[in-house]
Amino acid sequence: MPIRSFAALSAAALIALSFAGPAHAISKAERRKLFFGHDDRHTLVPDALPWRAIGQIETASGSICTATLVADDVVLTAGHCFKDPDTGRFDPAVTFSAALNGKHAAARVATTRVFVDRRLFAGLTIEGGGLLVDPRVARYDYAFVRLAEPIGRTLGTLPLIGGDRATLKANLDDRRWRVTQAGYPIDDPSHLTVHEQCRATKLLADGRLSHRCDTLPGDSGSPLLLIDGNGKATIIALQSSAPSAADRYRADNMALSVPVFRAALDRFIASGASPKPAAASAAQ
Repeated sequence: MPIRSFAALSAAALIALSFAGPAHAISKAERRKLFFGHDDRHTLVPDALPWRAIGQIETASGSICTATLVADDVVLTAGHCFKDPDTGRFDPAVTFSAALNGKHAAARVATTRVFVDRRLFAGLTIEGGGLLVDPRVARYDYAFVRLAEPIGRTLGTLPLIGGDRATLKANLDDRRWRVTQAGYPIDDPSHLTVHEQCRATKLLADGRLSHRCDTLPGDSGSPLLLIDGNGKATIIALQSSAPSAADRYRADNMALSVPVFRAALDRFIASGASPKPAAASAAQ
Protein backbone atom coordinates (compact mmCIF):
# COMPACT_ATOMS: atom_id res chain seq x y z
CA MET A 1 0.00 0.00 0.00
CA PRO A 2 2.05 2.92 -1.26
CA ILE A 3 1.78 6.61 -0.35
CA ARG A 4 3.46 9.21 -2.49
CA SER A 5 2.71 12.96 -2.30
CA PHE A 6 4.20 15.59 0.02
CA ALA A 7 5.08 19.08 -1.38
CA ALA A 8 5.64 22.78 -0.40
CA LEU A 9 7.85 25.68 0.70
CA SER A 10 6.22 29.03 0.11
CA ALA A 11 8.85 30.24 -2.33
CA ALA A 12 10.42 26.92 -3.30
CA ALA A 13 9.15 23.58 -4.50
CA LEU A 14 7.85 21.39 -1.67
CA ILE A 15 7.22 17.67 -1.33
CA ALA A 16 3.86 16.06 -2.13
CA LEU A 17 2.19 13.68 0.39
CA SER A 18 0.82 10.47 -1.10
CA PHE A 19 1.94 7.12 0.29
CA ALA A 20 3.79 4.46 -1.67
CA GLY A 21 6.41 3.15 0.66
CA PRO A 22 6.97 1.41 4.00
CA ALA A 23 6.30 3.24 7.28
CA HIS A 24 9.95 2.97 8.31
CA ALA A 25 10.91 5.25 5.39
CA ILE A 26 10.47 8.14 7.86
CA SER A 27 12.49 7.83 11.07
CA LYS A 28 11.21 8.73 14.53
CA ALA A 29 13.54 11.72 14.65
CA GLU A 30 12.23 12.95 11.31
CA ARG A 31 8.65 12.54 12.50
CA ARG A 32 9.36 14.68 15.55
CA LYS A 33 10.59 17.44 13.28
CA LEU A 34 7.67 17.06 10.92
CA PHE A 35 5.29 17.23 13.90
CA PHE A 36 6.77 20.50 15.16
CA GLY A 37 8.38 18.67 18.07
CA HIS A 38 5.34 16.74 19.34
CA ASP A 39 2.77 14.33 17.93
CA ASP A 40 -0.67 15.77 18.77
CA ARG A 41 -2.71 13.30 16.73
CA HIS A 42 -5.10 10.64 17.95
CA THR A 43 -7.07 7.90 16.20
CA LEU A 44 -10.82 7.51 16.32
CA VAL A 45 -13.51 5.21 14.97
CA PRO A 46 -15.22 6.90 11.99
CA ASP A 47 -18.74 5.75 12.82
CA ALA A 48 -20.48 9.12 12.55
CA LEU A 49 -20.21 12.37 10.61
CA PRO A 50 -17.99 14.14 9.90
CA TRP A 51 -15.50 11.26 10.17
CA ARG A 52 -17.66 8.73 8.28
CA ALA A 53 -17.39 10.81 5.10
CA ILE A 54 -13.59 10.59 5.08
CA GLY A 55 -11.83 7.64 3.51
CA GLN A 56 -8.84 6.35 1.62
CA ILE A 57 -8.38 6.33 -2.12
CA GLU A 58 -6.07 3.85 -3.82
CA THR A 59 -4.54 4.13 -7.29
CA ALA A 60 -3.64 1.48 -9.84
CA SER A 61 -0.01 1.49 -8.66
CA GLY A 62 -1.05 1.01 -5.02
CA SER A 63 -0.44 4.58 -3.85
CA ILE A 64 -2.90 5.88 -1.27
CA CYS A 65 -4.23 9.27 -0.30
CA THR A 66 -7.08 10.58 1.83
CA ALA A 67 -10.34 11.68 0.20
CA THR A 68 -13.69 13.05 1.39
CA LEU A 69 -17.26 12.54 0.18
CA VAL A 70 -18.55 15.93 -0.98
CA ALA A 71 -21.48 14.64 -3.09
CA ASP A 72 -23.39 11.37 -3.38
CA ASP A 73 -20.86 9.97 -5.85
CA VAL A 74 -17.90 12.38 -5.72
CA VAL A 75 -14.86 12.55 -3.46
CA LEU A 76 -12.37 15.38 -3.15
CA THR A 77 -8.62 14.81 -2.84
CA ALA A 78 -5.23 16.16 -3.97
CA GLY A 79 -4.28 16.18 -7.64
CA HIS A 80 -0.70 15.03 -7.18
CA CYS A 81 -2.00 11.68 -5.88
CA PHE A 82 -2.56 10.63 -9.49
CA LYS A 83 0.93 11.11 -10.90
CA ASP A 84 3.11 8.02 -10.55
CA PRO A 85 6.49 9.19 -9.15
CA ASP A 86 8.20 6.18 -10.73
CA THR A 87 6.97 6.66 -14.29
CA GLY A 88 5.68 10.24 -14.37
CA ARG A 89 2.45 8.95 -15.89
CA PHE A 90 -1.15 9.33 -14.85
CA ASP A 91 -1.95 6.82 -12.10
CA PRO A 92 -5.74 6.30 -12.10
CA ALA A 93 -7.84 5.86 -8.99
CA VAL A 94 -9.17 2.34 -8.49
CA THR A 95 -10.99 2.11 -5.15
CA PHE A 96 -12.38 4.40 -2.45
CA SER A 97 -12.77 2.94 1.06
CA ALA A 98 -15.10 5.10 3.13
CA ALA A 99 -14.66 5.28 6.91
CA LEU A 100 -11.81 2.78 6.87
CA ASN A 101 -11.13 1.30 10.31
CA GLY A 102 -8.64 -1.55 10.34
CA LYS A 103 -9.84 -4.20 7.90
CA HIS A 104 -13.39 -2.83 7.90
CA ALA A 105 -14.79 -0.01 5.77
CA ALA A 106 -18.30 1.39 5.73
CA ALA A 107 -18.17 1.00 1.94
CA ARG A 108 -15.62 0.06 -0.71
CA VAL A 109 -16.46 1.24 -4.22
CA ALA A 110 -14.81 1.43 -7.60
CA THR A 111 -14.10 4.76 -9.28
CA THR A 112 -15.19 5.73 -12.78
CA ARG A 113 -13.50 9.06 -13.49
CA VAL A 114 -10.78 11.37 -12.20
CA PHE A 115 -10.41 15.06 -12.95
CA VAL A 116 -6.96 16.64 -12.50
CA ASP A 117 -5.90 19.97 -13.96
CA ARG A 118 -3.13 19.38 -16.52
CA ARG A 119 -1.34 22.51 -15.35
CA LEU A 120 -0.54 20.75 -12.07
CA PHE A 121 1.09 17.76 -13.77
CA ALA A 122 3.26 20.11 -15.84
CA GLY A 123 4.70 21.54 -12.63
CA LEU A 124 5.28 18.30 -10.68
CA THR A 125 8.92 17.17 -10.62
CA ILE A 126 10.03 13.65 -9.77
CA GLU A 127 12.90 13.63 -7.31
CA GLY A 128 14.19 10.94 -4.97
CA GLY A 129 11.19 8.69 -5.55
CA GLY A 130 8.75 11.44 -4.66
CA LEU A 131 7.11 14.52 -6.18
CA LEU A 132 8.05 18.18 -5.80
CA VAL A 133 5.31 20.74 -6.32
CA ASP A 134 6.35 23.98 -7.98
CA PRO A 135 4.66 26.89 -6.13
CA ARG A 136 3.58 28.29 -9.49
CA VAL A 137 1.21 25.36 -10.00
CA ALA A 138 0.38 24.55 -6.37
CA ARG A 139 -3.03 26.19 -6.72
CA TYR A 140 -4.02 23.35 -9.07
CA ASP A 141 -3.32 20.55 -6.57
CA TYR A 142 -6.89 19.29 -6.35
CA ALA A 143 -8.75 16.35 -7.88
CA PHE A 144 -12.36 15.21 -8.15
CA VAL A 145 -13.13 11.50 -8.36
CA ARG A 146 -16.46 10.06 -9.41
CA LEU A 147 -17.55 6.83 -7.73
CA ALA A 148 -19.40 3.90 -9.29
CA GLU A 149 -22.02 4.02 -6.54
CA PRO A 150 -23.71 6.98 -4.75
CA ILE A 151 -22.57 5.94 -1.27
CA GLY A 152 -22.84 9.51 -0.02
CA ARG A 153 -26.61 9.09 0.11
CA THR A 154 -26.32 6.68 3.00
CA LEU A 155 -22.99 7.63 4.59
CA GLY A 156 -23.40 11.38 4.32
CA THR A 157 -21.26 14.09 2.77
CA LEU A 158 -19.37 17.09 4.11
CA PRO A 159 -20.19 20.66 3.05
CA LEU A 160 -17.55 23.06 1.79
CA ILE A 161 -17.23 26.64 2.91
CA GLY A 162 -19.01 29.11 0.65
CA GLY A 163 -17.90 32.54 -0.40
CA ASP A 164 -14.51 33.90 -1.35
CA ARG A 165 -11.11 34.40 0.22
CA ALA A 166 -12.43 37.19 2.45
CA THR A 167 -15.20 34.91 3.75
CA LEU A 168 -12.67 32.20 4.56
CA LYS A 169 -10.40 34.65 6.36
CA ALA A 170 -13.31 35.98 8.41
CA ASN A 171 -14.21 32.45 9.47
CA LEU A 172 -10.61 31.72 10.41
CA ASP A 173 -10.50 34.94 12.43
CA ASP A 174 -13.65 33.89 14.27
CA ARG A 175 -12.04 30.56 15.21
CA ARG A 176 -8.69 32.16 16.05
CA TRP A 177 -7.19 30.25 13.14
CA ARG A 178 -7.77 26.88 14.81
CA VAL A 179 -8.72 24.01 12.50
CA THR A 180 -9.00 20.21 12.58
CA GLN A 181 -7.27 17.83 10.15
CA ALA A 182 -8.17 14.16 9.62
CA GLY A 183 -6.52 11.58 7.37
CA TYR A 184 -4.91 8.19 6.84
CA PRO A 185 -1.14 8.67 7.34
CA ILE A 186 1.73 6.35 6.50
CA ASP A 187 2.38 5.33 10.12
CA ASP A 188 -1.18 3.98 10.58
CA PRO A 189 -2.78 3.85 7.12
CA SER A 190 -5.83 1.80 8.11
CA HIS A 191 -7.08 4.06 10.93
CA LEU A 192 -8.37 7.61 10.80
CA THR A 193 -5.95 9.95 12.56
CA VAL A 194 -7.11 13.37 13.73
CA HIS A 195 -5.31 16.51 14.90
CA GLU A 196 -7.85 18.77 16.58
CA GLN A 197 -7.43 22.49 17.10
CA CYS A 198 -4.19 22.74 15.15
CA ARG A 199 -3.16 26.16 13.94
CA ALA A 200 -3.57 27.61 10.47
CA THR A 201 -0.85 30.23 10.04
CA LYS A 202 -1.26 32.17 6.80
CA LEU A 203 -3.61 32.49 3.83
CA LEU A 204 -1.39 33.13 0.82
CA ALA A 205 -2.31 35.23 -2.19
CA ASP A 206 -2.64 32.17 -4.45
CA GLY A 207 -5.15 30.52 -2.10
CA ARG A 208 -2.79 28.16 -0.29
CA LEU A 209 -3.25 27.92 3.47
CA SER A 210 -0.19 27.19 5.60
CA HIS A 211 -0.76 25.31 8.85
CA ARG A 212 0.80 23.35 11.70
CA CYS A 213 -1.36 20.25 11.74
CA ASP A 214 0.62 17.02 12.12
CA THR A 215 0.63 15.27 8.74
CA LEU A 216 2.60 12.54 6.99
CA PRO A 217 2.52 10.92 3.55
CA GLY A 218 -0.94 9.41 3.09
CA ASP A 219 -2.57 12.57 4.45
CA SER A 220 -2.51 14.15 0.99
CA GLY A 221 -6.01 15.25 0.09
CA SER A 222 -7.20 15.13 3.69
CA PRO A 223 -9.66 17.84 4.75
CA LEU A 224 -8.94 20.78 7.01
CA LEU A 225 -12.16 21.44 8.88
CA LEU A 226 -13.87 24.11 10.89
CA ILE A 227 -16.10 22.37 13.46
CA ASP A 228 -18.78 24.35 15.29
CA GLY A 229 -20.09 23.87 18.81
CA ASN A 230 -22.68 21.39 17.57
CA GLY A 231 -20.06 19.19 15.91
CA LYS A 232 -20.96 20.27 12.36
CA ALA A 233 -17.86 20.27 10.18
CA THR A 234 -17.16 22.37 7.09
CA ILE A 235 -14.26 21.74 4.72
CA ILE A 236 -12.11 24.84 4.26
CA ALA A 237 -9.03 23.33 2.59
CA LEU A 238 -7.35 20.09 1.53
CA GLN A 239 -3.85 18.98 2.49
CA SER A 240 -1.31 19.30 -0.30
CA SER A 241 2.31 19.29 0.76
CA ALA A 242 4.98 19.86 3.37
CA PRO A 243 8.72 20.46 3.66
CA SER A 244 11.10 17.63 4.38
CA ALA A 245 12.16 17.13 8.00
CA ALA A 246 15.44 18.89 7.21
CA ASP A 247 13.56 21.93 5.91
CA ARG A 248 10.89 22.01 8.62
CA TYR A 249 12.31 25.24 10.07
CA ARG A 250 11.79 26.96 6.72
CA ALA A 251 8.06 26.39 6.24
CA ASP A 252 4.81 25.10 7.67
CA ASN A 253 2.64 22.50 5.96
CA MET A 254 0.57 23.62 3.00
CA ALA A 255 -3.10 23.10 2.15
CA LEU A 256 -5.20 24.45 -0.71
CA SER A 257 -8.23 26.49 0.29
CA VAL A 258 -11.72 25.73 -1.03
CA PRO A 259 -12.37 29.08 -2.81
CA VAL A 260 -9.61 28.21 -5.29
CA PHE A 261 -11.41 25.17 -6.73
CA ARG A 262 -15.01 25.45 -5.53
CA ALA A 263 -16.49 26.60 -8.87
CA ALA A 264 -14.78 23.76 -10.78
CA LEU A 265 -15.97 21.22 -8.22
CA ASP A 266 -19.54 22.47 -8.41
CA ARG A 267 -19.50 22.08 -12.19
CA PHE A 268 -18.05 18.57 -11.93
CA ILE A 269 -20.73 17.50 -9.47
CA ALA A 270 -23.56 19.07 -11.45
CA SER A 271 -22.58 17.85 -14.90
CA GLY A 272 -21.41 14.33 -14.15
CA ALA A 273 -18.38 15.13 -16.31
CA SER A 274 -15.22 17.19 -16.17
CA PRO A 275 -15.23 20.97 -15.76
CA LYS A 276 -14.82 22.91 -18.98
CA PRO A 277 -11.81 25.20 -18.26
CA ALA A 278 -8.41 24.35 -19.73
CA ALA A 279 -7.83 21.17 -17.87
CA ALA A 280 -7.13 17.51 -18.40
CA SER A 281 -9.56 14.81 -17.48
CA ALA A 282 -8.76 11.14 -17.38
CA ALA A 283 -11.59 8.69 -17.74
CA GLN A 284 -11.06 5.15 -16.54
